[in-house]
Amino acid sequence: MQNNVLMPGDSAGNYDEKWTKTFDLKFLILWLILFAFLLSWTIIFDPALFNAKEFFLKMCIKLSVMMLLALLGGMLCRHYCNTDEKGYITSSKNKWFKVNYTRKIQHFAAYLVPLLSPPTEPIGILPHLWESLFVLFMFLVLIKPVRECSTFFMLQFNSLDRIEDRPNTLKWIVLGNMLPGLFIITVFKQIFEMSLSLPLLASVVVLTVAIGDGLAEPVGTYLGKKKYVVPSWNLKNRYVRSYAGSTCVYISAVVFLLLFKDQFANPQEFWTSMILFPPVMTLSEAFAPHSMDTPIMMLIGFSLLYGICAIF
Repeated sequence: MQNNVLMPGDSAGNYDEKWTKTFDLKFLILWLILFAFLLSWTIIFDPALFNAKEFFLKMCIKLSVMMLLALLGGMLCRHYCNTDEKGYITSSKNKWFKVNYTRKIQHFAAYLVPLLSPPTEPIGILPHLWESLFVLFMFLVLIKPVRECSTFFMLQFNSLDRIEDRPNTLKWIVLGNMLPGLFIITVFKQIFEMSLSLPLLASVVVLTVAIGDGLAEPVGTYLGKKKYVVPSWNLKNRYVRSYAGSTCVYISAVVFLLLFKDQFANPQEFWTSMILFPPVMTLSEAFAPHSMDTPIMMLIGFSLLYGICAIF
């Protein structure tokens, strides 16, 4: 592993390479394959889902909300940071404002907005998969040929394009974060619904990751004085995290366990979770590779919470 330590605002690359030779083309093909698969699955096994027009309308509304939040984040970036001739944010290493802050707006939106589902919506794994595909579509429209032809989409890309992640910003978000994260959420929501009859308890993990890990970076960047480094998932660079940021995960875990206390079947489940869940989630965030902390935290958090509830 190289000893190249990247701080927030350090440039790690650019977007000069032809898009057909990058992850963007692979992402487009992958999304189309997933769409065709999901469409076929629905037609064959659950065609009645297409009659749930309100469900698909609400998904479109949620997608619009997520894109609006990303747009506002991009406008904030443009206000405080300079851009090049193509619209990309230029280095802001020495400024108090960094894209690292607005990136978490999409982090919050992608995981939290889908939780805003009333109990009347269709249940089962298929609706969850459709919702995940819609979330991925929000990132699909940010591939290079689209964003460079539209200020609307470039602004959204600005809000998540950490300079130290270039040219892998979209690749790491999709493959290292959103795709595995959404898959893990879908599977474990089904497990918590069908096996434990505790569907709302899954929200503890999602909220801890979305809020706790979401706040960890801006808090750590702005307030964290004591730092440590973690590798990227491809082991080529190392990235800085802070103890102050990791503390956000611990506090969030405690807060959301308390908020969902009534969802536990008995006091033993709750108090065991209070003892184990916050430190385990904090350590998961601390040691997970850069840009892969979300799925790792979710996998460990869901497994731990399920294990506790299954035992007690």
